[in-house]
Amino acid sequence: MNGCSYIFYTPEYQYEGMPHGEMCGDLMPFYENGVYTFLYLYKYCIYAVETKDFVHYDNFRIVLQNGTPLEQDWHAATGSVCKCQGLYYFYYTGFCEGNRGEKGKYEQGILRAVSKDLLTWEKDKTFAFYPDEEHFAGRHWRDPHVFWNETEKKYMMLITACEKDGDKNRSGCTAVYVSDDILNWEYYDTICSPRIYPTMECQDCFELNGKWYLTYSSYEKQWETKYKIADSFHGPWITPMWDDKFDGRDFYAAKTVSDGKSRYLVGWQSIRKDCKNDGQYVWGGNVIVHELIQRENGELGVKLPDTIRQEFKIPLTHNIVPKCGKWDIGRVINGKAQDGFGHIEISPMKNVCMIKAVLRWTKETQAVGIMFHIDGARMEQWCQLRLEISHNKIVFERSGKTEKDQFFDEERPIHFRMEQYAEITLLTSNDIVVVYVDDVALCGRCYAYTAGHTGVFVEYGEVQIDEFEVFEGKEQNRIVKNSAE
Repeated sequence: MNGCSYIFYTPEYQYEGMPHGEMCGDLMPFYENGVYTFLYLYKYCIYAVETKDFVHYDNFRIVLQNGTPLEQDWHAATGSVCKCQGLYYFYYTGFCEGNRGEKGKYEQGILRAVSKDLLTWEKDKTFAFYPDEEHFAGRHWRDPHVFWNETEKKYMMLITACEKDGDKNRSGCTAVYVSDDILNWEYYDTICSPRIYPTMECQDCFELNGKWYLTYSSYEKQWETKYKIADSFHGPWITPMWDDKFDGRDFYAAKTVSDGKSRYLVGWQSIRKDCKNDGQYVWGGNVIVHELIQRENGELGVKLPDTIRQEFKIPLTHNIVPKCGKWDIGRVINGKAQDGFGHIEISPMKNVCMIKAVLRWTKETQAVGIMFHIDGARMEQWCQLRLEISHNKIVFERSGKTEKDQFFDEERPIHFRMEQYAEITLLTSNDIVVVYVDDVALCGRCYAYTAGHTGVFVEYGEVQIDEFEVFEGKEQNRIVKNSAE
């Protein structure tokens, strides 16, 4: 394999004209004995890779070969792994496009495979679970998520389904089936049917400190990974008032996994067509792992997993150069630009590095942020993370903006602290950018950029830089570079 096995895993290089399904798709994480196994979609089959720290990935292997065009799993797709009485059960989706419109056949069906060791899997040819048209429409029937519900003392299977008599693009719902033995299933309930989405894909469900969470992905507006909250598994499932997403529109099909102490959200970050900044989003990408945080009000935020943060320990030397605006350089750095934009370069950076900063601002300030990949005599190249204070949002921007299709700024809403400061962590890995502002994440892409420099900017106001460091990883030689470098 010629992909990346360092932090942002993917099985292949990016390249122009990369077809659908060549990168990681729909991660299905499973944890046991200190090892996270990520099953994922690749080339219409199911593959797996392992990690102990979300930094290094190995033991790449195929899990299930797809079937023939006459079999239900002509394309093997999303599901989940659950262990019962020493055996591992993988419930997954079988797509057979040739069945579309054929009487008595279904394009989507739920299938099962069994393993003794998570390495060798055998398809259970005796099992096929087709759409339950007594309770649901036969249109969508996929993404089985199986877990043990300690409250109900039963195995639960969540299924991406549609209301039986619902409107075509508003009938996405969560079907639930139950089992005592993980083998035989019966209808239980429909726990979430908001009449908003065409589907609620790649669902997951878990309890945390007395609250229940239902995560899912949808594409009614754009690719988004979302969640709902309830006081019990039965609902009602409520949408968080301020923000129901975990990341931006690059991040999709995420599911969670727990080691018994922390819970992580594992999804993929989309690549762009032809590896260009103005290219359309392409299905599949690199692995992104966020650690979930439960806020005081029960809503969820995310942070960078500690194991990834600990990988970046080698500081790069500062080279402070004020560029425009007024800057006072001391133990902390203060900057003013009352009439517009001001910025200061602080440090060179590497293609793979982590920037850690704490910024403060005055009440009237419109925006502050981090600049990175700065290059050129007239700053012809740059990327920036904007904290738009008055608009309560963070924005990822690049130089060279155009009006081409699919070229826009990634952004997320955020509640800035009343104390008017933010803790920022920014990771770059060639074209990948992942940002955390307090407990809000935003990922993006910046193709064909040189490493350049990094620094801070302010617009129409004042900024104080309490902390600003750039770190490279401890094992840079393990990186398999993306073609964007």
